[in-house]
Amino acid sequence: MQTPASVHEFSTRPFPERISNFDYDSELKVLKVSRNGSVRWGSYNWVYVSASLQGKYIGALEMGNGIWRVFYRNVFLGYFNENELRTKEQSVRLETNLV
Repeated sequence: MQTPASVHEFSTRPFPERISNFDYDSELKVLKVSRNGSVRWGSYNWVYVSASLQGKYIGALEMGNGIWRVFYRNVFLGYFNENELRTKEQSVRLETNLV
């Protein structure tokens, strides 16, 4: 029947004030996510990634045939097809499956 403050123990693990920058592999194309959650692809096209990644850097890895895998640090986010960007008939978002 003790109070929580009397039994609480502080952690000895250091907590950084700022998270260090992540270095992507040289084979990945590094892009900055804009304020609306998209990345600019080429001169005129945009790919929506996520609004929660505003101001962060993501990495894109080409798989072939215009298909790119997108990562945030070591986390796989999804795919997008750069060939669909040219049609401009639909907005392009990341997809988790290619089928």
